Amino acid sequence: MITLYERSDCPFCWKVRLALAELDLDYESVATRLGEKHPELARLSPTGTVPVLVDGDTVVWESAVILEYLDGRYSPGLLFPGDAVQQARIRLLHAYSDKIVGGCLRELVFEKRSRPESDWDQGVIQSSERKWRGCQIRMEQDLGENRFFGERFSAADCALGARFGVAQAYGAGVTTEFPRLQRWYAALVKRPGWKAAYPSSFIRAD
Repeated sequence: MITLYERSDCPFCWKVRLALAELDLDYESVATRLGEKHPELARLSPTGTVPVLVDGDTVVWESAVILEYLDGRYSPGLLFPGDAVQQARIRLLHAYSDKIVGGCLRELVFEKRSRPESDWDQGVIQSSERKWRGCQIRMEQDLGENRFFGERFSAADCALGARFGVAQAYGAGVTTEFPRLQRWYAALVKRPGWKAAYPSSFIRAD
């Protein structure tokens, strides 16, 4: 049995759940809470952070590597389809999601989840929204006329889908300015795996 140590609203964990759902893999979820270390995490991962996937004697603690592992172990080519060039593109989009898109949204999400709306710093939120729009401009171009970011649904869609889902949950979803992204996101949320992987809750300020 696969065990996933995770936090429901964490986009890194969310993309792993999407991958597990797309691969139709059963797993046991061990929930963690923001700011609280699960006692097993320090033993399993040098970072002490989620997600961590345990599959028998195998422990994988980096979300991008988890997707590579699941693809190679259970369904080679499903999450990384195509030839070497296409697979490199998927990996680069995956890295862009983790390293750039997440950073564009971070301040907006942190502001909205840590303070009541009456205390939100609108300057911080607007700055983050401008960065997020820049990411969407690039993603609109990268998607082009394709239905998904790979030649078919791929690890890139898992990673970007989780980021876009977080953005929507905190009031910064895709607008009509980006019709290709709107089409992609609409197709994504219709997939059975989306409902199965969707967070049980998001952090809100009291």
